Amino acid sequence: MSSATPDTEPCFFSSGTGILAAGCPNGDAARMMTERKNWRGLLTDCAGLAFAAVWATRGAQAARFPIALTVALIAIPTILLILGFTRRDLILRRPEISVDPKLTRRIKILRFVGIFAAASWTHAHHRLDLFYPMLGAIIGLSYVPLGRALQEPVHVFMGGAIVLISGLSMLLPEPHHLEVAGFGTALAIWVGSAIRLWRSGLFLPVEPATITLT
Repeated sequence: MSSATPDTEPCFFSSGTGILAAGCPNGDAARMMTERKNWRGLLTDCAGLAFAAVWATRGAQAARFPIALTVALIAIPTILLILGFTRRDLILRRPEISVDPKLTRRIKILRFVGIFAAASWTHAHHRLDLFYPMLGAIIGLSYVPLGRALQEPVHVFMGGAIVLISGLSMLLPEPHHLEVAGFGTALAIWVGSAIRLWRSGLFLPVEPATITLT
């Protein structure tokens, strides 16, 4: 059963999926609380952080950083952000809400199609050095419509930053383009993730939820 404040229309929420089924207002995700732990959202965010870690690793390898420095640079933000998402999704239970699940599914499909096309093109033209910058551009572009589906502008800015970084990196000679693409993409994801956690009310006190589902 769901309850709402007098100014809020009743809504239905698919607990654990982060998808609004019908009738919910377009408020902040921080104002929506569910009883179930949002494991799917946590795993999705962890996958994004793993992608950032891979990018940062490639950048560190291109820059020939010492192993100890590379591990520290990657492990510290990754662990802190994983702990933050774990608290948000499993303890506070404030998932990001998809107001357009069909668009979300299309984004995922087109993302894999784009990655496959980039891999095929770079292999056919013997330009494997451009695969990572192109991969970053594809991932970045996919974040823009995802921001619309989740009504979270941070995704839009983060995706735009990744596309810009990937484009600029292609203008640089090897291995500098990989250094810029690697560290730039990872940094954009880390900063974007931290801002999303802040907007969810993880670091600051938030008002009581306007919608409570039981």
